[in-house]
Amino acid sequence: MPPSIIQLTRAVHGRQVDSETFRLPDHWALHFYEYSGQLDCAGTSYAIHPGSCSLVPPGCPVTFHYEGLSEHLYCHFLLPKLSNVNSLSPEFLSNDVRLPQLKNLLTDAIKLRRSSPQRACLRLWEVLLGIRDILDNADSHPRHEYIVETATQIVMQEMGHPLTIHDLARRCQLSHNQLTRIIKQQIGETPVIWLRRIRTDRAKEFLKFSDLPIKVIAAEVGYPDLQYFNKTIRQRFGQSPTSIRKFANR
Repeated sequence: MPPSIIQLTRAVHGRQVDSETFRLPDHWALHFYEYSGQLDCAGTSYAIHPGSCSLVPPGCPVTFHYEGLSEHLYCHFLLPKLSNVNSLSPEFLSNDVRLPQLKNLLTDAIKLRRSSPQRACLRLWEVLLGIRDILDNADSHPRHEYIVETATQIVMQEMGHPLTIHDLARRCQLSHNQLTRIIKQQIGETPVIWLRRIRTDRAKEFLKFSDLPIKVIAAEVGYPDLQYFNKTIRQRFGQSPTSIRKFANR
């Protein structure tokens, strides 16, 4: 059975007090943190930092310690037909490249709550399945295919911006050398060639299937210099952008 969302929103704490204790008798609590602080739960203390996440079962008291204004995304929810809740332990996740993707899914669920509550619950379900996947592989390094998927998604969404490999590595919570090694292992290309291939493949799609001006397409895929764009496309496909468009319309 899918989860049922009781509360889903963003909240800011730490305005008036530096610690708070909560206990939800019937509801699970899922938090994605955007601040530094401390979480005390079930006799264990966890260092909260931006990007970390906690999942706490019903009936478990938690204490949050704040260091100034502290914002997080949280969801209180029910899991129907789940027995032996009292035997479950809270979970704290940190430094996993998949967490930003799961946070984005939960953020999308906020927008869906009014218009499509069932779809919002499905988003939450997908988040919980993602957390389970992370926990099932807790003793191993985050799987490299997720890192490449995350980096690719960032490039596709922000292609018009001057992204560098260093930027991507930081966004994936990796060093430049780590991301370079993973891309080489997973794709068999250097990051520079991989990034250029994504941009030029997208440009070719625009040239073949849209009526956007070539100058606009160049900017859309991250090449504001039209002369450099033409040179890059010719090197990749053996044709100029004009020729690609011309033959596509025959």
